[in-house]
Amino acid sequence: MAHSFVVWLVFTLLWGAIGGVLPLFIPRSDNRGIVQVMVITTAVCCYVMWLATFLSQLNPLQGPQVSDVTQLLMSKNWNS
Repeated sequence: MAHSFVVWLVFTLLWGAIGGVLPLFIPRSDNRGIVQVMVITTAVCCYVMWLATFLSQLNPLQGPQVSDVTQLLMSKNWNS
């Protein structure tokens, strides 16, 4: 469980730095505000996509519960 917390913390800090610190280093121009909003929006979207994938793997869906008889029948019929 500690390993997953470390992974979560590292990626949160990574995307936080990209979305929170990187926009401060955008050079001054007419479109600076637009570029900053694009960088922040990209960081938020990438973080949410990563977070959804990460959280779905913490508690994965279980496969179908198949009885022993059904497993034997599937094995016999599908391997022939």
